[in-house]
Amino acid sequence: MDKKETVKILLYDIALEHSAIVQYLYHIFLIDDGNITSEIEEIARQEMRHLKWFAQKVVQLGGQVVLDRLEDMIRIGGPDWVDMLSKDVWAEEEAIRVYSKQLDMVKEDSIKRLLERVIKDEEAHRLEFSELMERVKEGLFCTQREEKKPDQKTLEVLNKFLREEYQTIINYLYQFFHSKNCDYKDIMLDLAVESMVHMGKLGEKIGELGGMPQMDRMDFSPKPIKSLQEQVKAEILYEQETGGEYGKEMSAVDDPGIKRLFSFIEHQEEYHKQKLLEFFKLMNKLTVGDLRKKDA
Repeated sequence: MDKKETVKILLYDIALEHSAIVQYLYHIFLIDDGNITSEIEEIARQEMRHLKWFAQKVVQLGGQVVLDRLEDMIRIGGPDWVDMLSKDVWAEEEAIRVYSKQLDMVKEDSIKRLLERVIKDEEAHRLEFSELMERVKEGLFCTQREEKKPDQKTLEVLNKFLREEYQTIINYLYQFFHSKNCDYKDIMLDLAVESMVHMGKLGEKIGELGGMPQMDRMDFSPKPIKSLQEQVKAEILYEQETGGEYGKEMSAVDDPGIKRLFSFIEHQEEYHKQKLLEFFKLMNKLTVGDLRKKDA
């Protein structure tokens, strides 16, 4: 198997992990028992590590990371929790099947070792989901939330921000995987993680209100890489505009909990902007310094 074929397999694995993360996030948002969601969150975090490891292998092989997802592999359960968890068991079984098949196909030792590690993780996840499902069947968790009639206008605003945070995560991770500047990579990963926190809080709030989170398919195609200066300038502007949107909507909602959430995210977006500004100024300073040395 040549490098091109290996990269193709790894890109499929990235999409598979992305799909599992999305499915598990839906179920986290829709289940209101912390004992269950904490376990699903831990599994989702491990799937994020798998995605990162597969993406790093793509880069090492000279390929370009694409953060796509597989729509037919995202199966949202419900409304009962047993159905959600049964679909999560299925997702783990599919991952084990796919990775086990790939193990017989790939030749590179480091990728074989990675697949073996991931398969062991997925086998543990399958067992965890199966045990959670059985415990729910036995009535060992709190009663599911009652049906609510949600405020559609509020849900529209929350889902708008949820989709924006999701797209932000994809964009920042894309920059993280493709940039050669270590300081910039560190900033992109940090901001992507904080955007994941924002998305999680927004999704949980939607679930609390009795709504359905909307994490629809977006444009995951690779974006042209601008010069680093142009890219950072665009991100500064984006963070400024996003923070302003939260501030604007904060004054339009009545729910104190949503106001606090928007205020929390607005302040973090402002910090993101300041962090990018500091990097931009430092980058320009170093560039000018390099030019002076060349002139001398």
